[in-house]
Amino acid sequence: MIPEKFKFYLKVSLTVYVIWLIVFEAVGWYANTLPTKDITSFMDREIPLIPEFIWPYMLCYVFPLVPLFVIKDWHRFNRALLSIIVANLSAYIVYLIFPVAFPRPELGQSISERLLSFEYAIDFYPGANKLPSLHVIFAWIVFLACRGQRLNKFGDVIIFLIAVVISISALFVKQHILIDVVAGIIWAFIAWILAGYIYRSLIDSKMDPMTGLRHMVKKLIPVVLLYSVIASFVVWL
Repeated sequence: MIPEKFKFYLKVSLTVYVIWLIVFEAVGWYANTLPTKDITSFMDREIPLIPEFIWPYMLCYVFPLVPLFVIKDWHRFNRALLSIIVANLSAYIVYLIFPVAFPRPELGQSISERLLSFEYAIDFYPGANKLPSLHVIFAWIVFLACRGQRLNKFGDVIIFLIAVVISISALFVKQHILIDVVAGIIWAFIAWILAGYIYRSLIDSKMDPMTGLRHMVKKLIPVVLLYSVIASFVVWL
């Protein structure tokens, strides 16, 4: 029988995923209309295109669901969701103020290159939502959330290595440049730490996690609305 908490958090995860996708696309669509900046470094130009890395890169579309099966402390899951909110809201400001774009390589007809071509096609062109990389941010928040939970040390190492490979793959498929990836890693750790402080200030640790999540959402709604107003003002300026 499926535990009640798992079913609850599965619904929450899918809802958050859909909302995130809508907001991500909206921000990217607008950022894509702005003048972009190419900040490719000489080190980025030295990194080769390896189309086969598109396979681990695509892992990040399902990797955020891993905590559902690994986390045993659901307050930690709430913190992970809050980390994602903090990371995204701060990243969106950067996307709108400093949209980054860079040339993409020509591709061949191998299976990996065709899949990479599809990834390019559904992405923003010439560029948006690059710095910091949300692929990288999500990968490392997943690692931080899963660490020390149901898995043993070997399992934690596997999750860590997956986060590393996803980060590296973003470079080898030329979806991101070095500064995107480095910023994404730092962003994830800062968001995780901030989310810890914020969550403890909003929720009593003795509270049931599902009730705690509902309380957290209610308290965050005014903050998110205020953020939306300020972000709109900044963009307008």
